[in-house]
Amino acid sequence: MVGYIKHAFILSVILMSGCASYSMHELPPLQAWPLTADAAQQKPTTFVRTTAFYQANGGEGRTVAGAPAALWESAIVDAFRESGRFSRVTTDKVDSDIYAEATLYNNEQYSVVSAVVTGLTMFIIPSTAKNTFTLETVFKDKDGKELGRIRKSESVRTWMQLVLIVALPFQQDTREVVQTLARSTLEEAVQRQLL
Repeated sequence: MVGYIKHAFILSVILMSGCASYSMHELPPLQAWPLTADAAQQKPTTFVRTTAFYQANGGEGRTVAGAPAALWESAIVDAFRESGRFSRVTTDKVDSDIYAEATLYNNEQYSVVSAVVTGLTMFIIPSTAKNTFTLETVFKDKDGKELGRIRKSESVRTWMQLVLIVALPFQQDTREVVQTLARSTLEEAVQRQLL
């Protein structure tokens, strides 16, 4: 009986542990979306190439592949398509009027000791982590000449604690953060007349 109660307690702790992530909202809000105001009659075509890197606590960065990279690429490409500034947006290397090279950096900062303590106490003692997403986009013309470079950042704070299971439905989706970065980048590109 004691073994059953112990197993039930451990299972309930695992099921109730959770984390809550929220954006720090460091970017100014967009003035208008989509960016169709003052758009040229002849809209340019664009090729978008994305690369994603992950770095933890200032360590060596590594390329992100698989589902997270595909999710973030989709968010960036969707922002380009929804902007209303282009006649065609593609990730296939074809002749285009504008080439956009978007590099996303995910820099995670956390305390290893706090994370271990949180794990050992089965999420009773909370810990936190901060992810800073930075999107650097280089715009080039069809001849490969650089038109401009834009760098935007947004941070996401994550709390890990036992009672945060109720916060799971309100979890910050990193795809939304990346899409906000891409939209803000495009807005600045229009303001700087890069597009």
